[in-house]
Amino acid sequence: MASLVTRRTLLALGAASAVLLVPSPLRAALPPPKARFGDDDLDVIAALARVLYGPGADALSLRTSLPETLGFLDEGQQALLASLPSTFDLLSRALVPTVHPFVTLSEAQQGAALNDWLHSRVAFRRQIGQALRQLVLSHCYTDETVYADIAYPGPWLGRHVLPIHPLRFGEPE
Repeated sequence: MASLVTRRTLLALGAASAVLLVPSPLRAALPPPKARFGDDDLDVIAALARVLYGPGADALSLRTSLPETLGFLDEGQQALLASLPSTFDLLSRALVPTVHPFVTLSEAQQGAALNDWLHSRVAFRRQIGQALRQLVLSHCYTDETVYADIAYPGPWLGRHVLPIHPLRFGEPE
């Protein structure tokens, strides 16, 4: 449980730093922070999951697990993380040559848009893309029931036998 809290806390810190890097003229046009994910936010996250994992993403049940993630964070972090999908969607319309919401784009266009964010020369775009990617990934790798659907073989620990070499102090070489 401690590793999940740490991972989610790091996710929130990434989201916070990404939003803070948005230039102030653009930040003024962003949606206000909110306490929970709305339906539009969950739609954006579901679309991102499909881009990252393909058809297997439908097994992730992100609509139920994402609100639980917010419960692990303090109120300030909750607001930043919950507003991240709508921030991404709004900035995608302004900064990418599409005027449509992210969820209405074709899968190819969604993949290209996410790739554009992840490899942008602009730091805040890269960080927002990475924070959203981490948000999806943090749920994929913690639910064993979806490992087969997303083609993840599972964690190394317990899956592979790792050799243990005894320490030898003071022995001649």
